[in-house]
Amino acid sequence: MLKKLTFFSVVAMVVGCAEVQKVEVPKDKEQKIAKVGEESSMKLLKTLKGELMNAMQKGGPDEAVEVCSQKAMALTSQIEKETGYSIKRTTFKYRNPANTPDKYEAEALKYFEENMKQGKMPSYYIQALNENGKVVYRYYKPLKVEGVCLTCHGDPNLMDKNLVQKIKAIYPNDKAVGYREGDFRGVVRVTIPADKI
Repeated sequence: MLKKLTFFSVVAMVVGCAEVQKVEVPKDKEQKIAKVGEESSMKLLKTLKGELMNAMQKGGPDEAVEVCSQKAMALTSQIEKETGYSIKRTTFKYRNPANTPDKYEAEALKYFEENMKQGKMPSYYIQALNENGKVVYRYYKPLKVEGVCLTCHGDPNLMDKNLVQKIKAIYPNDKAVGYREGDFRGVVRVTIPADKI
């Protein structure tokens, strides 16, 4: 009996430690959250775009795929250190499984998808989450597919066959193809502790 109680106590403690609840975003802080989130997400996007453009000029799409697979996560970590905020790119049609959305990110993705269906695209979405007694704000910046993105993310039937094979070799469960220019691609999520706002 004592062993059972101990086991259930440990399970309760572990479950209790992982408790996350959605709370209201304070209206008076929304603009500040948006400013910090926008600055951090743009810093990441400019860094990644710069690396990809350099790679495309140096070695074409093959080189760009190498940068995505080998440098994108490291560059994201670098920007996290520079800004002091947790940052992630996520989408339902991910290439790297590390970019799989959690349930709150999925909610944000659905928010943008629903708005796109109605012909609108909000510039951001914000959530407030209470994580074990500490509130964090999640800022989401939507991303759209640009023409240059279609080289690696377009219709596989229209893409270079060798490039398609290379992508499949690096990402066997790739979902990030079939896009057209202007499609909703996903989001950059910036997590900001409430005490930094």
